[in-house]
Amino acid sequence: MNVREPEITSVTELTDKELTLRWKSIDWKRVKEAVNNLQSRIASAAKSGNWKTVNKLSRLLTRSFYAKLLSVRKVTTNKGSRTPGIDGVIWSSSADKMRAALQLTNKGYRAKPLTRKYILKKSGKLRPLSIPTMFDRSMQTLHSLVLGPIESATGDKTSFGFKPYRSTKDAYAYLHLCLSKKVSPEWIVEGDIKACFDEISHNWILDNIPIDKRILKEFLKAGYIENYHLFPTEKGTPQGGPISPIIGNMTLNGLENALATRFYSRSDGTIDKSHRNKHKINYVRLADDFVVTADSPGTALEIIDVIQAFLDPRGLKLSEEKTLVTNISEGFNFLGWNFRKYKGKLLPKPSKDSQKEVINKIRDVIHKAKAWDQDRLIQTLNPIIRGWSQYHNHAVSSVVFNKLDEIVYNMLIS
Repeated sequence: MNVREPEITSVTELTDKELTLRWKSIDWKRVKEAVNNLQSRIASAAKSGNWKTVNKLSRLLTRSFYAKLLSVRKVTTNKGSRTPGIDGVIWSSSADKMRAALQLTNKGYRAKPLTRKYILKKSGKLRPLSIPTMFDRSMQTLHSLVLGPIESATGDKTSFGFKPYRSTKDAYAYLHLCLSKKVSPEWIVEGDIKACFDEISHNWILDNIPIDKRILKEFLKAGYIENYHLFPTEKGTPQGGPISPIIGNMTLNGLENALATRFYSRSDGTIDKSHRNKHKINYVRLADDFVVTADSPGTALEIIDVIQAFLDPRGLKLSEEKTLVTNISEGFNFLGWNFRKYKGKLLPKPSKDSQKEVINKIRDVIHKAKAWDQDRLIQTLNPIIRGWSQYHNHAVSSVVFNKLDEIVYNMLIS
């Protein structure tokens, strides 16, 4: 399907009133259809290995006014839409948004430094967030529209993070399938990559991420401002930019094939798919969290060697302290669940860390709510409890839910 785009008018020729009218008259269904059409063609070409066509279609998409409109809309409607970058600019009006879309171009593009902020991690440590300007976020989103379909078409099949129509529940379902049978693997490699997003080699990214190298370099080398000082970014992809999750995914894609090559290669180098379960290897990843199953401790240690060899050229390392080999009877944590087999039966349940996190959230609300009326307290607590319960509703959770009910009740009456 070919959708003809409107003629582009210079932004300097339009008043705020005209810009507002143009933004409000956009046919978003038509915009999405046009962008989806190009993305489907990019995915198809990438899947067949036709990179000449991928590059041609990628240029079309990043120059498409419809793609620019959609990028600006995504940036101005997501959770961070009220958070400015280093320039303090927020696009709040329709005129601002239309003006931005008309100005969005690769030509002469220079990324501004990022604003550095910190958020508290579950571990109690601080995680750095680097916030681009609205304009830079829109440029990253525009190029993410290209990378998304390429990553989906060429990425690891058992990677479940930052992909359309995939979620943590899909990762749970796949892992449950791998572990629930009598003949399922009993050994687990719990993978932990040291500061994954902060350490990825810029050289590897520039050599392997298939978008305009000059633009990609602008995204990577923008630097960040902290305490009024400019610091360079020599490695990593800053957490806080729209393109970072896709770059992270593409960096870790290929590990599935590396494991297959090591354990299931014939003498001629081809993969023997008929014996893929000989070592009971199953690989599940969501973002930089992953586990790999194995038939024995020896195979598990070999898996760790394969993973580290895969990570080396990417500038990444496994944490020796946090990368563990565990028997399923002892249990392991993954994505907020604890997976453990007891007398041959798999019993996944909310992990203790996940339970502690939701209890602390509830305690904080109750502590702040001493002067609140009952309705306000209930309206604030319900989304927290409901969201956590829905996340864990397919695990063996009844005992944990009852315990949570008791804890909340005791908090409320104390």
